[in-house]
Amino acid sequence: ADPGNREKVILVPESKNRIGAVMVVGGGIAGIQAALDLADSGFYVYLIEKTAGIGGTMARLDKTFPTDDCASCIILPKLVECGRHLNIELITLAQVETVQGTAGHFTIQVRKDPRYIDMNKCIACGLCAQKCPINVKDEFNFGINNKKAVYIKYDQSVPLKYAIEPSACLYFTLGKCRACETFCPTGAVNFSQVRERVTIDVGAVILAPGFKPF
Repeated sequence: ADPGNREKVILVPESKNRIGAVMVVGGGIAGIQAALDLADSGFYVYLIEKTAGIGGTMARLDKTFPTDDCASCIILPKLVECGRHLNIELITLAQVETVQGTAGHFTIQVRKDPRYIDMNKCIACGLCAQKCPINVKDEFNFGINNKKAVYIKYDQSVPLKYAIEPSACLYFTLGKCRACETFCPTGAVNFSQVRERVTIDVGAVILAPGFKPF
């Protein structure tokens, strides 16, 4: 083949201004695998998850059909790799609000709800949860057990950082308590955090929102 023709095939015209980043919406097994495949291929990935940690439905399972493979054995290494991959940025407690643009150049507005915990300071020691006086139903286990108003999604959650549920927290509902703030050894509790809206430019979007049992 003529080298000149081959060069024309591989070059991308600058006028298209394509962005070498991808947004994956949904932190279940599908979104995690998509993010890892893209990140390993050299793309920068924004992984958006509406809850406090990734893992989705598969993190709740014991065995997977039809081979009876251990669900945790499959997903936990992927969680760890996703959390430490240099090409993956985890954005939890977040939801996509608007998407504008065309293939190669999307502008996406993402709403980030406050965690009320400084992720850079939290060491997941669990003292905040031990001292929290409030118990609420744990939706991760379909409400069959309780969790504290300050919680981690599950023991192997990524990121392994606590979060505060404002609808249950006594400080937000009655204006008192703040036991978690008092006993946190690193000063990670931050009640002044507010909801943010960020704008992210990407070249492509993958939707992996998961499902609900009915």
